[in-house]
Amino acid sequence: MKKIITLLFTAIAIMSCNKTPQTTETTGTLRDKPWQEIAPSQIELNPLQMIDKDWLEVSAGKEGKMNLMTISWGSIGELWGKPVFTVYVSTSRYTHQFMEENEYFTVTHFPASMKEKLAYLGRVSGRDEDKVAGAGLTVEFTELGNPIYAEADLAIECKKIYAQQFNADLLPAEQREWYEKTGIGIHYMYIGEILHVWKK
Repeated sequence: MKKIITLLFTAIAIMSCNKTPQTTETTGTLRDKPWQEIAPSQIELNPLQMIDKDWLEVSAGKEGKMNLMTISWGSIGELWGKPVFTVYVSTSRYTHQFMEENEYFTVTHFPASMKEKLAYLGRVSGRDEDKVAGAGLTVEFTELGNPIYAEADLAIECKKIYAQQFNADLLPAEQREWYEKTGIGIHYMYIGEILHVWKK
């Protein structure tokens, strides 16, 4: 009897060891979609090309109340031991209030074929029309409820860790004159800790 019990436990132990490990899935509502989560250090795009030449979309808000805008100013790097993405949003932009009201923001990069739509998104205001519908974008939401887009090929989810408006008195004369001439509201700098990065 003891031999039978010993053999039974041995068989159970062997079966447990031979189980196939479960594969991990992309987090949140992005599960079963063609996104792969990567580390911030694995972003392969050149930052200057990605921000200045390709342009990006910055988005803030939740389902039912969100906005996005095209940006060509920004930076990616390290601050206080955290990977960070910094964006700049003028107080004149409708997106500014969403950046102020929300704890998170996302930055998305699109294929070159989308450049015309990005120009549209930078040209019109969410105050006046549904920019997402106008650009033909499909919104998806992360586990934290933040918007990214099915048409994008890179999505970066950030948590705000610092925000401050540029001090007009400290701006170089050329930039002060530019703000005065254009009438554009002086930009806020938003530094976000990068929490998640997804690529197609």
